[in-house]
Amino acid sequence: MASLPIRWIEARTYCHATEDEARVEAALAFACPQGTTLREPFEGQFGNPLVRLSRRMEDRESIRLIWESWVAAGLPDRIRDDVDARVDDEGILHFRIDKQSAFEGRLELAKDADAIDVRLKMIAYPAKPEQARRAARALLPGAV
Repeated sequence: MASLPIRWIEARTYCHATEDEARVEAALAFACPQGTTLREPFEGQFGNPLVRLSRRMEDRESIRLIWESWVAAGLPDRIRDDVDARVDDEGILHFRIDKQSAFEGRLELAKDADAIDVRLKMIAYPAKPEQARRAARALLPGAV
């Protein structure tokens, strides 16, 4: 596989007080099977405990392995049609994976707010939004 135009991948999710943190971490590990999980405790608006779990990969091999797992699950095909809207002005491609599905061993795009947020920093020269969108379209053959 040719070099992917991705500088880094970050996946993060939140574990609410009513959730089992080990299960949320398992869902994150399934969705993003490389790297180690960073745990950051927070306090919610009403004093409830929250934990943000995240993984960030910057090495080429981890990025390639994660991308291949997503391709095998068909995720890129599902974001192809609106890829331009998913790339922000910072050159980051965004999508969300369903947390419950990931825990059950399936990769599906999220339909609600309880999700694993995925961000891919696109490699683009010059570093401008349109160049990043072009790189994202090249990553997703057939993208409009």
